[in-house]
Amino acid sequence: MLALYFAGKSGREFVAAVDLAAPASEGARRLLNVFASVVSVGLDNVELVGRLNAAAFTDPLTRLPNRTRLVEALDAAVAAAGEHDATLDLVDLDHFAETNDALGHGFGDLLLVAVAQRLQQQLDPRLTVARIGGDIFAVLGDSALNTPEALDALFAVPFSIDGQDVQVSGTFGLVRLAEHDGSGADALKDADIALKRAKTQQRGGHFYFSRGMGVEIRERVRLMHALRSGFKGGELYLAYQPQVDLATHRPFGAEALLRWRTADGRMIPPDRFIPIAEYSGMIVEIGAWVLREACAELVRLHQAGHEAFTMSINVSQVQFRHPHFVEVLRRALDETGAPPEYVELEITESMAMEEPQQLADLLAQVKRTGVSIAIDDFGTGFSSLSHLQRLQVDRLKIDRAFVTEITGSARGSSIAEMVIQLGRNLGLSIVAEGVEDERQAQILHALGCPLAQGYLFARPLAPQDLLAWLGQQPVERAA
Repeated sequence: MLALYFAGKSGREFVAAVDLAAPASEGARRLLNVFASVVSVGLDNVELVGRLNAAAFTDPLTRLPNRTRLVEALDAAVAAAGEHDATLDLVDLDHFAETNDALGHGFGDLLLVAVAQRLQQQLDPRLTVARIGGDIFAVLGDSALNTPEALDALFAVPFSIDGQDVQVSGTFGLVRLAEHDGSGADALKDADIALKRAKTQQRGGHFYFSRGMGVEIRERVRLMHALRSGFKGGELYLAYQPQVDLATHRPFGAEALLRWRTADGRMIPPDRFIPIAEYSGMIVEIGAWVLREACAELVRLHQAGHEAFTMSINVSQVQFRHPHFVEVLRRALDETGAPPEYVELEITESMAMEEPQQLADLLAQVKRTGVSIAIDDFGTGFSSLSHLQRLQVDRLKIDRAFVTEITGSARGSSIAEMVIQLGRNLGLSIVAEGVEDERQAQILHALGCPLAQGYLFARPLAPQDLLAWLGQQPVERAA
């Protein structure tokens, strides 16, 4: 009898007994030792591959399949979508970050394990449960079994964690694979889009992905990339819409308006690209460029003889709330040499009413640069008079919607009249936007509105066209 010893790592080793008809020679023993060593190495490699496979496809905390394994399962499910009606459901634990911060990461890990166990043990065993990262789980399988109602029921009962009962809710984003085009990774992205939509609507709710959402998201991403390259390529430019005195029709200033003409000549409306610039954060860099460009144009206009001309510049909420905004404003004024007393920044009424005290402090810093402040689209929100006084703004702009209503009905001028009267009482200047015909201008003037802008007077103009237009107008000179 011959004993073969197979050494192993991590405490794994074993011996095999082999019957021999005759004692093995020394040479045979050496060969058998080599054989045992080779087998040991092979077994170690098999074990290593198993561990690597587990690490690659298993979440180490919950022992559930991870994102990589889920995508593999999704690929198979998508391929069989014509035969089986399957749904992918992403489960996001509500307010998990707050729980983690308040009770510690150890407690948070125990909660994740408890959620994983409940999903695995109480859902139908034909469903695949995975953890794809953080506090997000995934459930994949038959649509009749994988429903928001089934998952809601699991979260109705509190979780017992370290002797404490913890009530947890989940928000769900779902995609039906039969309605999905693409790979498993694409299905996961679509479910994530649905989850984000669900979280913006209501925590603890759910949302099913639709084809329209995918088209919308892809279009926004495409437009975002085009905007980034377009800005770098000089496709963005400013047009200037004159503002006039209603009593004399003399221009006193202009509003700088951001425009985008693509390389192939298409015009992209501001209401399409500005929200994307805000969402992506590009508005901070673009807004800084707008400030410099508009201030530089103001200097050119003054040098051309229009010394009393004012430049009005729109400021996005994202741009305005940026911690370095005041510094960017000062730099634009310094580098261009623009006189701050002829620069006006426009913020929207909704911005003015959000966190009024914080905004008042920020506006006080802005005002110290010497520029003035106007509230754009006034009348569309619900402003507090005490907040308006605290903000120390200089001008209100009547929204074009109320200007349009002036000639539309007997009571059409009521809001415009109210804004004009409010401005008088607070000692603020008033500008009406969107004045398109002489009748509107006459009514506004009769109501006491001193200033206006709109197509009646001029459309937004390129810098050279603005200069030419001003040359044809009776312009007041600086005192």
